[in-house]
Amino acid sequence: MGQFWFSIAIAAIFILSGCKSSQLDGDLAMRGLNSMQSNRVLKAAYIDYPPSFTVDPNSKTKSGIMADVISEAATAMGVKVSYIEETNFGSMIDSLDSGRVDIVVSGIWPSSARAARADFSRVVYFSPVYAYARSDDKRFDNNLAAINNVSARIATIDGELSSIVAHSDYPNAHTVSLPQGADVPQLLLQLSSRKADLTFVEPAIADQFLAKNPGSIRRVAGVDPVRLFPNCYLFRKGDTGLRDAINIALIELTNSKRIAQIVKPYDPDGSHFIIPPSPVGP
Repeated sequence: MGQFWFSIAIAAIFILSGCKSSQLDGDLAMRGLNSMQSNRVLKAAYIDYPPSFTVDPNSKTKSGIMADVISEAATAMGVKVSYIEETNFGSMIDSLDSGRVDIVVSGIWPSSARAARADFSRVVYFSPVYAYARSDDKRFDNNLAAINNVSARIATIDGELSSIVAHSDYPNAHTVSLPQGADVPQLLLQLSSRKADLTFVEPAIADQFLAKNPGSIRRVAGVDPVRLFPNCYLFRKGDTGLRDAINIALIELTNSKRIAQIVKPYDPDGSHFIIPPSPVGP
């Protein structure tokens, strides 16, 4: 869908809203969309979480699956992405509520707690999440139920998926918590340093850690993923105009197989991520 057809789709959003243009200026539902259209800029916060989003330490260049996808979506809309600030999983909704940004770009996993305070885009891709332990610890092989024991120590980050899984699935286990701003690879460092016994991460994160710390950790054998998480963009609660506009662009990129092409270099053998099927409608 070119810029012309995207403009038609945006016009339809305005019409379906049932409001006159002058009435929309102060309407939260159109706040982010109005800002983007006026300035031709999509104001974004980001979370450095490879391979979903990566910041080069030297050049500060932004890349990663979600960065590449939103860049192409913005091009289709005739705007550019401007990264205003870095945030984290604990403060990302506060970044949106502040009004400084209108979208958080990274692989954000929906949860009921987050949905009460923010809105999510369509799924860009799915991430299976597995349990990981130290390489010499086989207590949980073929039996994740063994985690739900007071003797098991689960490494978590406050507000991040590891904490969600630990508290909902294994309430009897002891949690070794890191603060909200901690990097996800630090969970695996908790294992290798024997401060915790287990944690939950994506295979891509574990692979990166193993490349620097060979033989230190392993995926718990003989068990299914603990979660299959959808990766989405995050929007201010009620800012539906911008969310719907981005979703139209994501439908285009999915139907054209472009998202699959973007993901391929980050997952050459197709073992780490799952691309959703093409949608049949908006």
